[in-house]
Amino acid sequence: MNFDDKFTKEFEEKFQKNLKGIRSMTPEEHQKIKESLEVIYEFAYNLKNKPDKSPEELEMLAGITIKLEKLSQTFRDMQLILGESLYRQSLAFYEHVKKLAKEGNKEAEIVYNDLKIHVEKFDPN
Repeated sequence: MNFDDKFTKEFEEKFQKNLKGIRSMTPEEHQKIKESLEVIYEFAYNLKNKPDKSPEELEMLAGITIKLEKLSQTFRDMQLILGESLYRQSLAFYEHVKKLAKEGNKEAEIVYNDLKIHVEKFDPN
């Protein structure tokens, strides 16, 4: 890929590296994370609702809250990266169908006309 500037090149390289990392997670890893979060959430919820917390419990709750906020931000970042990847793939598919339609492919023209309405709402270029 050609890039106009160093920032764009570095951003794209980082994006591709992060995307590769996210996609390399196995379903088992996803399940393990989900199960761990459920246990942590239940523990934190019970601790938060405990009427008489000791200073140690308050400190533990504060630490858990900070870690969960960081983890939540990581998941939001992952969601943004995956969303950008899906957007790029969708746009590439749309451009390919558009090209085929312009070349006279009638089936592609049907798909292109259907997609065109939606794509133009979000990408007027």
